[in-house]
Amino acid sequence: MLQVFAGDGFLARRAALTALAELRASDPALEVVRLDEGLQADAVREALGQGGLFGRVALFVDLDEAFAGAGQNAERTAVIDALAAHGEALAAGVADAVVLDGSATAARQRRWRGLGELRVLPTPRFGNLTRWVVQELSAAGVTVRGDVAGTLVDLFGEDLPGIAGEVAKLALLDGAITPERARAIAHRPAARSAFDLTDAIAAGDAASALRTARGLLEVGEAPVRVMAVLAWQIDLVVRCAALALRDPEVTPEAVARELKSSPYPTKKALAVARGLDEAALADLAGRTVAADVAMKTGRDPAWALESVVIDLAGRFARRAAGAAAPRKRAATSRPRPVPPG
Repeated sequence: MLQVFAGDGFLARRAALTALAELRASDPALEVVRLDEGLQADAVREALGQGGLFGRVALFVDLDEAFAGAGQNAERTAVIDALAAHGEALAAGVADAVVLDGSATAARQRRWRGLGELRVLPTPRFGNLTRWVVQELSAAGVTVRGDVAGTLVDLFGEDLPGIAGEVAKLALLDGAITPERARAIAHRPAARSAFDLTDAIAAGDAASALRTARGLLEVGEAPVRVMAVLAWQIDLVVRCAALALRDPEVTPEAVARELKSSPYPTKKALAVARGLDEAALADLAGRTVAADVAMKTGRDPAWALESVVIDLAGRFARRAAGAAAPRKRAATSRPRPVPPG
């Protein structure tokens, strides 16, 4: 049998390893051959051609590890061809292959479907992320009271391995887990401070924003992760703004339902969004994306993070000052009352 797993790197790898564990459990004599770094098509042909020393053989083919770099399409295709050449043996159950191809293109996915069973596990985002966390908590047998899933999303963002690890930790505890208890157990001051960072930027307080960003780095948060959380919150602000422009009276609860997002970050994002026009939103999103790209393409990550924090806070401050100036001029230019003669 050929089983292929694609999509989100963490979810696809976890599902592939689970499938491999199930094969082992069904046949204790199963010989498992792992093929990853340095993988060549000949290794696939040899393993499937010889079979197991004592019976069936199962291949774990990690294409993500084997072909992590660019420009290796020919080698990857040769491995897929080798698996296809043993399609009858795999279909008949004489041998098994579990393939991890997280970055499979649409063309590769079509080919995998023609060769065996393909499972595509996309990265859950926004409302789907919260639903995924709910499923993780339920599957782990965690008794919850309140919006624990939303709390974990607030704390970890889209860090799926981090959420899964935290769920595993909560599963070891007795009693019901509440949002407050989940926050205390997670003990993630950096994650909580990410909201403080956004608040300082929106308030135009560059000094506080820079101090918060440096505090995040000092407690061990990677600049890339802090940037990811900031970008996620900016994206939420932009989407809240779109709804607020359509309906100025829209409530945070209605926005959370529409976007399928958690109430706490949605309320904060909507408050920021109400003070921005379309031009400011485009500038905010563009500068965040540019900083994220710069961080991932060779620029010093910590410097890139601090630069975008100062830049965004400064823009909010100038915008607030510009809005206040007309009011001040209007107040000082009022005609003085003429005392009665």
